[in-house]
Amino acid sequence: MVNELIKGVVMRNCFAILVVVAVGCGGDGGVDIDSNKDNVCGEIAEVACHNLYQCCAEGEIEDFLGVSEPRTELQCRDDVARICERRAGTLSFSIQEGRVRFDAAIMNACLEALVAPDDTCATVVSKLPWTEACMNSAFVGTVATDQTCLFSHECAGGVDAFCAPSQKCAMRPTAGQPCGSGCASAFFCQAGTCAPRVAAGGMCASTTQCQKDLFCDISAGQPVCTARLPGGSACTSSAGCQSGQCVPGQCMGTANSCFRDLDCGGRCADDNSFCTTAANCATGSCSVGLNACTSNTQCTAGGGDTCNFPVACLPGDCIGDPVCTAATITVDYCTGALNELPLF
Repeated sequence: MVNELIKGVVMRNCFAILVVVAVGCGGDGGVDIDSNKDNVCGEIAEVACHNLYQCCAEGEIEDFLGVSEPRTELQCRDDVARICERRAGTLSFSIQEGRVRFDAAIMNACLEALVAPDDTCATVVSKLPWTEACMNSAFVGTVATDQTCLFSHECAGGVDAFCAPSQKCAMRPTAGQPCGSGCASAFFCQAGTCAPRVAAGGMCASTTQCQKDLFCDISAGQPVCTARLPGGSACTSSAGCQSGQCVPGQCMGTANSCFRDLDCGGRCADDNSFCTTAANCATGSCSVGLNACTSNTQCTAGGGDTCNFPVACLPGDCIGDPVCTAATITVDYCTGALNELPLF
Protein backbone atom coordinates (compact mmCIF):
# COMPACT_ATOMS: atom_id res chain seq x y z
CA MET A 1 0.00 0.00 0.00
CA VAL A 2 2.82 2.41 0.89
CA ASN A 3 4.60 1.69 -2.38
CA GLU A 4 1.42 2.39 -4.31
CA LEU A 5 1.00 5.75 -2.56
CA ILE A 6 4.63 6.67 -3.28
CA LYS A 7 4.21 5.79 -6.94
CA GLY A 8 1.08 7.93 -7.15
CA VAL A 9 2.89 10.94 -5.67
CA VAL A 10 5.84 10.40 -7.98
CA MET A 11 3.61 10.26 -11.06
CA ARG A 12 1.89 13.51 -10.11
CA ASN A 13 5.19 15.29 -9.38
CA CYS A 14 6.71 14.04 -12.60
CA PHE A 15 3.67 15.29 -14.53
CA ALA A 16 2.86 11.71 -15.58
CA ILE A 17 5.95 11.32 -17.76
CA LEU A 18 6.15 8.00 -19.53
CA VAL A 19 9.15 6.53 -17.74
CA VAL A 20 9.51 6.48 -13.97
CA VAL A 21 12.58 4.85 -12.44
CA ALA A 22 12.00 3.55 -8.90
CA VAL A 23 10.61 6.51 -6.95
CA GLY A 24 12.75 9.15 -8.64
CA CYS A 25 11.99 11.37 -11.59
CA GLY A 26 15.28 10.98 -13.42
CA GLY A 27 13.97 9.80 -16.78
CA ASP A 28 16.31 7.08 -18.04
CA GLY A 29 18.32 7.13 -14.79
CA GLY A 30 21.47 8.38 -16.50
CA VAL A 31 22.87 10.68 -19.17
CA ASP A 32 24.99 9.69 -22.15
CA ILE A 33 27.09 12.75 -23.01
CA ASP A 34 28.82 13.07 -26.38
CA SER A 35 28.77 16.71 -27.44
CA ASN A 36 29.88 18.40 -30.64
CA LYS A 37 29.43 21.88 -32.07
CA ASP A 38 26.08 20.93 -33.61
CA ASN A 39 24.40 19.11 -30.70
CA VAL A 40 25.85 20.96 -27.70
CA CYS A 41 22.56 22.61 -26.73
CA GLY A 42 20.80 19.26 -26.85
CA GLU A 43 23.44 17.76 -24.55
CA ILE A 44 23.15 20.68 -22.14
CA ALA A 45 19.37 20.28 -22.17
CA GLU A 46 19.67 16.56 -21.39
CA VAL A 47 21.81 17.26 -18.33
CA ALA A 48 19.58 20.10 -17.16
CA CYS A 49 16.36 18.13 -17.44
CA HIS A 50 17.87 14.97 -15.94
CA ASN A 51 18.80 17.00 -12.84
CA LEU A 52 15.46 18.81 -12.77
CA TYR A 53 13.37 15.65 -12.85
CA GLN A 54 15.59 13.76 -10.44
CA CYS A 55 16.09 16.47 -7.83
CA CYS A 56 13.69 19.41 -8.15
CA ALA A 57 10.15 20.03 -6.96
CA GLU A 58 7.41 20.75 -9.47
CA GLY A 59 7.43 24.48 -8.77
CA GLU A 60 11.22 24.66 -9.15
CA ILE A 61 11.02 22.96 -12.55
CA GLU A 62 8.39 25.42 -13.77
CA ASP A 63 10.43 28.37 -12.43
CA PHE A 64 13.56 27.19 -14.23
CA LEU A 65 11.67 26.70 -17.49
CA GLY A 66 9.71 29.94 -17.08
CA VAL A 67 6.35 28.24 -17.52
CA SER A 68 3.17 28.03 -15.47
CA GLU A 69 2.00 24.60 -16.55
CA PRO A 70 3.47 21.09 -16.24
CA ARG A 71 6.06 19.78 -18.71
CA THR A 72 7.26 16.25 -19.36
CA GLU A 73 10.99 15.60 -19.33
CA LEU A 74 11.03 15.38 -23.14
CA GLN A 75 9.25 18.74 -23.39
CA CYS A 76 11.75 20.12 -20.87
CA ARG A 77 14.61 19.12 -23.16
CA ASP A 78 12.97 20.88 -26.10
CA ASP A 79 12.42 24.04 -24.02
CA VAL A 80 15.96 24.15 -22.62
CA ALA A 81 17.54 23.42 -26.00
CA ARG A 82 15.66 26.33 -27.58
CA ILE A 83 16.72 28.70 -24.79
CA CYS A 84 20.32 27.53 -25.18
CA GLU A 85 20.29 27.94 -28.97
CA ARG A 86 19.12 31.54 -28.66
CA ARG A 87 21.81 32.35 -26.10
CA ALA A 88 24.47 30.61 -28.21
CA GLY A 89 23.59 32.57 -31.35
CA THR A 90 26.78 34.63 -31.48
CA LEU A 91 28.94 31.61 -30.63
CA SER A 92 27.34 29.57 -33.41
CA PHE A 93 27.97 32.42 -35.86
CA SER A 94 31.61 32.67 -34.80
CA ILE A 95 32.07 28.89 -35.20
CA GLN A 96 30.58 29.01 -38.69
CA GLU A 97 32.94 31.86 -39.59
CA GLY A 98 35.94 29.90 -38.31
CA ARG A 99 36.71 32.36 -35.51
CA VAL A 100 35.90 29.94 -32.69
CA ARG A 101 36.51 26.21 -32.35
CA PHE A 102 34.50 23.93 -30.10
CA ASP A 103 36.43 21.73 -27.65
CA ALA A 104 34.22 18.71 -27.05
CA ALA A 105 36.51 17.27 -24.36
CA ILE A 106 36.12 20.37 -22.17
CA MET A 107 32.34 20.46 -22.63
CA ASN A 108 31.90 16.73 -22.00
CA ALA A 109 33.99 16.82 -18.81
CA CYS A 110 32.04 19.81 -17.50
CA LEU A 111 28.61 18.32 -18.26
CA GLU A 112 29.56 14.96 -16.74
CA ALA A 113 30.60 16.73 -13.52
CA LEU A 114 27.26 18.56 -13.40
CA VAL A 115 25.06 15.45 -13.73
CA ALA A 116 23.35 14.51 -10.48
CA PRO A 117 24.55 11.03 -9.47
CA ASP A 118 21.89 8.32 -9.19
CA ASP A 119 19.87 8.72 -5.98
CA THR A 120 21.84 11.82 -4.99
CA CYS A 121 20.46 15.34 -5.04
CA ALA A 122 22.56 16.95 -2.31
CA THR A 123 25.86 16.17 -0.64
CA VAL A 124 28.48 17.93 1.47
CA VAL A 125 32.00 18.21 0.04
CA SER A 126 35.13 20.31 0.48
CA LYS A 127 35.18 21.35 -3.18
CA LEU A 128 32.43 21.50 -5.80
CA PRO A 129 32.74 18.48 -8.13
CA TRP A 130 32.58 20.64 -11.25
CA THR A 131 35.12 23.28 -10.15
CA GLU A 132 38.03 21.94 -12.17
CA ALA A 133 36.03 20.41 -15.02
CA CYS A 134 34.16 23.63 -15.82
CA MET A 135 37.09 25.99 -15.24
CA ASN A 136 37.76 26.59 -18.95
CA SER A 137 35.37 27.47 -21.76
CA ALA A 138 34.73 24.86 -24.45
CA PHE A 139 34.47 27.72 -26.97
CA VAL A 140 38.04 28.66 -27.88
CA GLY A 141 38.81 31.81 -29.84
CA THR A 142 41.12 31.44 -32.85
CA VAL A 143 41.59 35.05 -33.98
CA ALA A 144 45.13 36.32 -33.43
CA THR A 145 46.05 39.69 -31.93
CA ASP A 146 45.51 42.61 -34.35
CA GLN A 147 43.22 40.52 -36.55
CA THR A 148 39.56 41.35 -37.23
CA CYS A 149 36.94 40.27 -34.67
CA LEU A 150 33.31 40.92 -33.82
CA PHE A 151 33.19 39.48 -30.30
CA SER A 152 35.73 38.99 -27.52
CA HIS A 153 35.10 35.22 -27.45
CA GLU A 154 36.65 35.06 -30.93
CA CYS A 155 40.07 36.23 -29.74
CA ALA A 156 42.84 33.74 -28.96
CA GLY A 157 44.44 34.27 -25.56
CA GLY A 158 41.65 33.30 -23.20
CA VAL A 159 40.49 35.67 -20.46
CA ASP A 160 43.25 38.17 -21.21
CA ALA A 161 42.18 38.74 -24.83
CA PHE A 162 39.34 40.97 -25.98
CA CYS A 163 37.84 42.53 -29.10
CA ALA A 164 38.80 46.20 -29.01
CA PRO A 165 36.56 49.04 -30.35
CA SER A 166 38.69 48.94 -33.51
CA GLN A 167 37.29 45.41 -34.08
CA LYS A 168 40.79 44.01 -33.72
CA CYS A 169 41.75 41.39 -31.13
CA ALA A 170 44.00 42.80 -28.39
CA MET A 171 45.56 41.59 -25.18
CA ARG A 172 44.84 43.27 -21.87
CA PRO A 173 47.72 45.42 -20.59
CA THR A 174 50.57 43.96 -18.53
CA ALA A 175 53.44 45.36 -16.42
CA GLY A 176 54.18 49.03 -16.96
CA GLN A 177 51.24 49.65 -19.29
CA PRO A 178 48.28 51.95 -18.52
CA CYS A 179 45.44 50.05 -16.87
CA GLY A 180 42.83 51.11 -19.43
CA SER A 181 39.69 48.99 -19.01
CA GLY A 182 41.50 46.44 -16.86
CA CYS A 183 44.84 44.65 -16.54
CA ALA A 184 45.61 41.08 -17.58
CA SER A 185 44.70 38.47 -14.97
CA ALA A 186 48.24 38.16 -13.55
CA PHE A 187 48.44 41.92 -12.89
CA PHE A 188 46.65 44.61 -10.87
CA CYS A 189 46.20 48.33 -11.40
CA GLN A 190 48.53 50.47 -9.27
CA ALA A 191 48.36 54.25 -9.65
CA GLY A 192 47.06 53.92 -13.21
CA THR A 193 49.69 51.38 -14.32
CA CYS A 194 49.52 47.57 -14.40
CA ALA A 195 51.87 45.79 -11.98
CA PRO A 196 52.48 42.05 -11.39
CA ARG A 197 50.40 40.50 -8.63
CA VAL A 198 52.47 40.01 -5.50
CA ALA A 199 53.86 36.57 -4.62
CA ALA A 200 53.83 35.02 -1.13
CA GLY A 201 55.87 37.09 1.30
CA GLY A 202 55.65 40.28 -0.75
CA MET A 203 54.27 43.50 0.74
CA CYS A 204 50.68 44.42 -0.07
CA ALA A 205 47.96 46.93 0.68
CA SER A 206 44.97 44.69 -0.19
CA THR A 207 44.20 41.12 -1.20
CA THR A 208 43.45 42.23 -4.79
CA GLN A 209 47.19 42.83 -5.18
CA CYS A 210 48.13 39.24 -4.26
CA GLN A 211 48.47 36.23 -6.53
CA LYS A 212 45.72 33.61 -6.72
CA ASP A 213 44.96 31.77 -3.45
CA LEU A 214 46.86 34.38 -1.39
CA PHE A 215 45.49 37.09 0.88
CA CYS A 216 46.98 40.27 2.30
CA ASP A 217 47.75 39.45 5.93
CA ILE A 218 47.69 42.58 8.09
CA SER A 219 47.79 40.74 11.41
CA ALA A 220 51.44 41.35 12.22
CA GLY A 221 53.70 44.23 11.28
CA GLN A 222 54.05 44.95 7.58
CA PRO A 223 51.13 43.44 5.57
CA VAL A 224 52.34 40.66 3.26
CA CYS A 225 50.70 38.27 0.78
CA THR A 226 50.18 34.94 2.52
CA ALA A 227 48.74 31.54 1.61
CA ARG A 228 45.23 30.88 2.91
CA LEU A 229 45.13 28.28 5.67
CA PRO A 230 43.33 24.91 5.77
CA GLY A 231 40.74 23.91 8.36
CA GLY A 232 42.11 23.55 11.88
CA SER A 233 44.82 26.19 11.44
CA ALA A 234 45.16 29.12 13.85
CA CYS A 235 43.95 32.32 12.19
CA THR A 236 43.69 36.05 12.75
CA SER A 237 40.92 36.75 10.20
CA SER A 238 38.37 34.91 8.09
CA ALA A 239 40.14 36.14 4.95
CA GLY A 240 43.11 33.97 5.87
CA CYS A 241 41.16 30.69 5.76
CA GLN A 242 40.57 28.51 2.71
CA SER A 243 37.01 28.08 3.95
CA GLY A 244 36.54 31.84 4.35
CA GLN A 245 35.60 31.37 7.99
CA CYS A 246 37.73 31.76 11.13
CA VAL A 247 35.93 30.89 14.37
CA PRO A 248 36.77 33.85 16.67
CA GLY A 249 37.55 34.09 20.35
CA GLN A 250 35.78 36.35 22.87
CA CYS A 251 37.09 39.46 24.57
CA MET A 252 37.49 38.98 28.33
CA GLY A 253 34.58 40.43 30.23
CA THR A 254 32.49 41.25 27.12
CA ALA A 255 30.50 39.51 24.39
CA ASN A 256 32.71 41.00 21.66
CA SER A 257 34.39 38.54 19.27
CA CYS A 258 38.10 38.77 18.56
CA PHE A 259 40.97 37.12 16.69
CA ARG A 260 43.82 38.60 18.79
CA ASP A 261 44.32 40.72 21.91
CA LEU A 262 44.60 43.90 19.85
CA ASP A 263 40.97 43.44 18.79
CA CYS A 264 39.84 43.88 22.41
CA GLY A 265 39.68 47.14 24.34
CA GLY A 266 41.18 47.57 27.83
CA ARG A 267 39.07 46.71 30.88
CA CYS A 268 39.02 47.95 34.46
CA ALA A 269 40.40 45.39 36.95
CA ASP A 270 37.47 45.80 39.35
CA ASP A 271 34.39 45.56 37.11
CA ASN A 272 35.62 44.79 33.55
CA SER A 273 34.21 48.08 32.26
CA PHE A 274 35.88 49.57 29.15
CA CYS A 275 38.94 51.76 29.60
CA THR A 276 41.88 53.18 27.71
CA THR A 277 43.80 54.37 30.81
CA ALA A 278 43.50 53.79 34.56
CA ALA A 279 41.93 57.26 34.85
CA ASN A 280 38.78 55.78 33.23
CA CYS A 281 38.42 53.30 36.11
CA ALA A 282 38.77 55.52 39.22
CA THR A 283 40.17 58.87 40.36
CA GLY A 284 43.81 58.76 41.44
CA SER A 285 45.71 60.50 44.20
CA CYS A 286 49.03 62.36 44.09
CA SER A 287 51.94 60.52 45.67
CA VAL A 288 52.83 63.72 47.51
CA GLY A 289 49.96 65.50 49.21
CA LEU A 290 47.41 62.83 48.25
CA ASN A 291 45.39 65.33 46.23
CA ALA A 292 42.84 63.86 43.80
CA CYS A 293 44.13 63.63 40.24
CA THR A 294 43.52 62.13 36.82
CA SER A 295 47.04 62.63 35.40
CA ASN A 296 50.61 63.31 36.56
CA THR A 297 50.40 66.94 35.40
CA GLN A 298 47.93 67.63 38.21
CA CYS A 299 50.47 66.60 40.82
CA THR A 300 52.97 69.49 41.08
CA ALA A 301 54.38 69.24 44.61
CA GLY A 302 57.75 67.91 43.40
CA GLY A 303 59.66 66.56 40.47
CA GLY A 304 58.91 62.98 41.45
CA ASP A 305 55.22 63.52 42.22
CA THR A 306 52.95 61.10 40.32
CA CYS A 307 49.24 60.32 40.11
CA ASN A 308 48.58 56.87 41.48
CA PHE A 309 45.39 55.00 40.52
CA PRO A 310 43.67 52.45 42.78
CA VAL A 311 42.24 50.41 39.87
CA ALA A 312 44.38 49.31 36.94
CA CYS A 313 43.28 49.40 33.29
CA LEU A 314 44.17 45.92 32.06
CA PRO A 315 45.09 45.42 28.38
CA GLY A 316 42.64 43.67 26.03
CA ASP A 317 42.56 39.89 26.34
CA CYS A 318 41.18 37.61 23.60
CA ILE A 319 40.06 34.34 25.18
CA GLY A 320 40.02 31.22 23.02
CA ASP A 321 42.03 29.94 20.07
CA PRO A 322 40.60 31.30 16.78
CA VAL A 323 40.75 28.52 14.20
CA CYS A 324 39.86 28.07 10.52
CA THR A 325 36.77 25.95 9.94
CA ALA A 326 36.92 23.01 7.56
CA ALA A 327 36.02 23.92 3.98
CA THR A 328 32.55 22.43 3.52
CA ILE A 329 30.14 23.11 0.66
CA THR A 330 26.63 21.77 0.24
CA VAL A 331 26.19 20.61 -3.35
CA ASP A 332 22.61 21.10 -4.55
CA TYR A 333 22.16 19.34 -7.87
CA CYS A 334 18.75 20.96 -8.39
CA THR A 335 19.79 24.62 -8.29
CA GLY A 336 23.58 24.68 -7.83
CA ALA A 337 24.52 22.54 -10.83
CA LEU A 338 21.90 24.12 -13.07
CA ASN A 339 23.23 27.59 -12.33
CA GLU A 340 26.67 26.46 -13.51
CA LEU A 341 25.49 25.06 -16.85
CA PRO A 342 27.43 26.57 -19.79
CA LEU A 343 25.44 29.26 -21.66
CA PHE A 344 23.02 29.70 -18.72
